[in-house]
Amino acid sequence: MNFKVSDLVELLNTEYSFYLQEDWDNSGFQIGNYEDEVGGILLALDLTVDSINYAIQNNINCILTHHPLFFEKIQNLQVNSDLYKKLELLMQNNVNVISIHTPLDIHPNGVNKFLADKCFLSNKEVFIDYKEGYGYGIIGSIENDTFKNYLAKLKNSFKFPMLYYGNTDNIISKIAVLGGSGAFSIKNAISKKADLLISSDFKYHDIQLALENNLKIIDLGHYESEIFGLLSLKEFFINKNIDLKILIYENNIFKRNIF
Repeated sequence: MNFKVSDLVELLNTEYSFYLQEDWDNSGFQIGNYEDEVGGILLALDLTVDSINYAIQNNINCILTHHPLFFEKIQNLQVNSDLYKKLELLMQNNVNVISIHTPLDIHPNGVNKFLADKCFLSNKEVFIDYKEGYGYGIIGSIENDTFKNYLAKLKNSFKFPMLYYGNTDNIISKIAVLGGSGAFSIKNAISKKADLLISSDFKYHDIQLALENNLKIIDLGHYESEIFGLLSLKEFFINKNIDLKILIYENNIFKRNIF
């Protein structure tokens, strides 16, 4: 199978419409050689030295990340910087990098679809409208239950600790989920009369705003809420009959650890 990096970029662009990305985003081809034949794909949330080495050790020459390698303008590059080390390692080992950030966030089968399924939501619809029928997050419902009982179900579903805020004796039914940083969506959740917002990266005053408006919060952690996007990408490749080694890098240094 002669499947080049350029073919992979085109396949992803056709499905995920890179032109829909936010102005501040940098989804798409990051570094490498369009003419290289893809010898395997590593799916990773972030590009780290460890994830690059993992790809090299597994004879994979293409890394597909959620968060882009290049986000901000590079004004200088020191040889002892993390970015220099990453670029040096990539170029010395002919490893290509492609990133798919906000296009995966808004895709109907992306991060939030998998997150909503893990949260047992039904009657699902787009949480925050974006453009061309796409949007961020999903809002849906569960059968009336106490927050305490629902937390127990989620703990069994996710298999990792989570932070929560709000009275656990209250009854909840309407729930919004948003992978990644979701503090900006609190007012949207309040206006849509959600009982609970499940996302990550909340600050003290974010929680205060939510609780004062009868909105409960679950903070899954940024990594923990977006890892499902990698599962959706792997499913996409399988459905497209891409006959290549496809691995998911889960040993992310940015995982939240709770002692």
